[in-house]
Amino acid sequence: MGAANRALPGPTTPPQVTVLIARIARVVRQRFEQVLAPIGLRQRHVVALSYLRGHGPTAQQKLADRLRMDASSMVCLLNELEETELVVRNRDRADRRRAVVELSPQGESALCDVDQALTIVEEEMLTGLDRDERALLHALLAKLDFGEPDWGMIANDG
Repeated sequence: MGAANRALPGPTTPPQVTVLIARIARVVRQRFEQVLAPIGLRQRHVVALSYLRGHGPTAQQKLADRLRMDASSMVCLLNELEETELVVRNRDRADRRRAVVELSPQGESALCDVDQALTIVEEEMLTGLDRDERALLHALLAKLDFGEPDWGMIANDG
């Protein structure tokens, strides 16, 4: 179904793109939380695990800084992830006062489950778009990408 065959946006569609993006983001975030629930993860867990997947072992303080979390919140988050064996904390060999956090094999596996959950949400959200429209949407959103994500905003959202 091409763009020419689609009806024009209705009266409930906001005229501002920013408002429309925010509305869609809220629905995507809610649905993502729903598909994460059976995995036993929340968005903040996924953000921390994803950061570690992308950046490798990271000093606990640096991870807290990147996710814009205070030390006690970071400890709570890492305790949850460590209890479920998704991350491992070790002392830095160069500086025994520092803890280094790394993704465990179970954490890698959990992120694979998260990737599948994201695919489900994406399919649901983009069901009304054909392949070419999906590619165009991706290309347009990629043009709006501002580079390195704001991990803190993502971790503390929702």
